[in-house]
Amino acid sequence: MPSVHRFSIFADYFQFIVQDENSEDDFGSIWTKEALNHMIAVGETAICLGTLRNVDVSVAVHVLGVEPAALLEGYDHAVEGAFTVPTGKLVVMGCTEYFPDASRFEIAPGSYRFLYLVSGVHTITAECEPADDLYCLYIWPGEARSSRLLKPWKGTN
Repeated sequence: MPSVHRFSIFADYFQFIVQDENSEDDFGSIWTKEALNHMIAVGETAICLGTLRNVDVSVAVHVLGVEPAALLEGYDHAVEGAFTVPTGKLVVMGCTEYFPDASRFEIAPGSYRFLYLVSGVHTITAECEPADDLYCLYIWPGEARSSRLLKPWKGTN
């Protein structure tokens, strides 16, 4: 049964995290130059998603049963990849948020593919000014695969 979980998250350091509750991934080692260009650092059991502002941002996590139809139109940035959720407990939080207080929801334990989509880039005029940027993560059961940039919002370095 598809579901959508919506959050307003303080994207301190221009990022937020979606991870298995027991993840031990080290974001210090997975934020590579490629990860910075893709705006996403992917570990085995966690994803650190880059944002374009260092303020509260709107986040939507869509849990699906199957891969979504092509969703790239209307989005400014897109990356696909995979991670695992062995406990079935998914934590969604800002990177400086207190872990015990972070938002959580349950999904079936297992391997998931994801599609990270960013929209509303053109509405950002200044970091602290209101904007309609939205950070969407679609996840569905699927086998492990390398991350791949599908649509960059800007030229890569």
